[in-house]
Amino acid sequence: MTGMTGMGFEDRVTALELDVQSMKIIVGMVDNKVERVRADVRHAQAANTRMIQAMRDDMTEFRQEVSARFDSVDARFEAVDSSLTHIDARLDRVDSRFDAVDSRFDAVDSRLDAMDSRFDAVDSRLDRMDSRFDRMDSRIDEVVSLIRGMADGRAQGVTSVN
Repeated sequence: MTGMTGMGFEDRVTALELDVQSMKIIVGMVDNKVERVRADVRHAQAANTRMIQAMRDDMTEFRQEVSARFDSVDARFEAVDSSLTHIDARLDRVDSRFDAVDSRFDAVDSRLDAMDSRFDAVDSRLDRMDSRFDRMDSRIDEVVSLIRGMADGRAQGVTSVN
């Protein structure tokens, strides 16, 4: 009773209740902010996943179209080769063109590999952010626990006075 001399018991209890109420409001605000940040992170992860899947789908479709085009071109060349043997020289030139196209596809594949590594880097960053938020959530839980412990301790102190 020496800590708050001059104050009545009910004044001290009222002050403690106001302190507890203020702490609850602060904890509620922090919880809301953490939840908003978590939702933003989840949304970003989902958007990246959808974008990566869409790119993979587009690439699969692109490869199928290219494959269909090559199948069509091969069929035409076989028909021409069986009926006209003097086209061999032209086919050699066409083959060199296909080599150029293949090198272009190799370049596209290397670009896609670079994009995959970029998406992996983004995914890694999002994973690190998620772990940071998990640590932050854990710290907030510790603070809430400490606040509750303090509130329980104060409540027990008030009960022991009665």
